[in-house]
Amino acid sequence: MFVAFLDESGDHNLKTIDSTYPIFTLAACIFDFDYYFEGVEKELDTIKVKHFGTRKVILRSYDIRKQKGQFRSLVDITKRTAFYEELDKFIENLEFKIIAAVIDKSKLKSSYRTPSDPYNLCFQFIMERLCMFVGRKNEKVVMRMESRESHNDKVLAEKSQNIGGHQIADLAAYPIGIHIFQPKRDNPAFQIVEKKFHTRLGTRQYINYGLKIFP
Repeated sequence: MFVAFLDESGDHNLKTIDSTYPIFTLAACIFDFDYYFEGVEKELDTIKVKHFGTRKVILRSYDIRKQKGQFRSLVDITKRTAFYEELDKFIENLEFKIIAAVIDKSKLKSSYRTPSDPYNLCFQFIMERLCMFVGRKNEKVVMRMESRESHNDKVLAEKSQNIGGHQIADLAAYPIGIHIFQPKRDNPAFQIVEKKFHTRLGTRQYINYGLKIFP
């Protein structure tokens, strides 16, 4: 059995599009169920305690990049470098797969008279590929998604919940989105997550398998 954690980068608003980042990315990080619950959370907590003094800190890509809130200490380049190096090594050594979808909102809006919601599109693209992924292995998958403002289902995880899988998905989503938007930009995090994409059987091809870009 697998467990998949979904998180996003960017917003799905089509009315007002930020030209500096007109991208919406949804990423699913897929782990073997037993592998995840037997050690991933514990190892991530160890990193949090070492660098921030508590396991309760929630790793959010935006806050880390901007050195906000509990990440103010990362203003210190020595601390920032040490944290990034350990976090990169942790993610690189993890055994998991990524299935992600990226929407260029400007292109979507200009291409369709009544474009679909970017989140719904990304979720559909991911589900199609996730079904093929688990079907290939004849396995089942448990989905863990964060609740959205328009959704009242309390079974879904809230942003404030300290769930490691969601934080890993959040950390993966931003470099994927940036790579699509600015492929020539220095993006060392993408070099790590790129290796985690679900690929076509027997190949290294991940476009349209582990990564859907639309339109």
